[in-house]
Amino acid sequence: MSTKLTPVEYLAQFSPMASAAFQDLRKAVLKAGPLDAHTCELITLGALVTARNEPSFKTHARRLLKENVPVEALRQAVLVTFAATTTFTDIVAGLRWVDDVSAEKAS
Repeated sequence: MSTKLTPVEYLAQFSPMASAAFQDLRKAVLKAGPLDAHTCELITLGALVTARNEPSFKTHARRLLKENVPVEALRQAVLVTFAATTTFTDIVAGLRWVDDVSAEKAS
């Protein structure tokens, strides 16, 4: 079973410099203020569910679960966007994405 490349790894095949620059930009943004890394990742989840970006959402969700962030925190990151920027349908989709990733970790 081959593992699927992350978007950053995929990009690096064609442009290692662009991939590295993207990673450096993300690191700089995460260090730009007082929020801890997990809070920043949870905010990112909220943005990704609003953008309907399932693959990136799951990448960030997996990272958080691997770092032992409770699955309930991921669900709250999805729910916090409800009726602010995200529709009912997208909230349900995001909660299902959390369930998908949580089930992966459990197996």
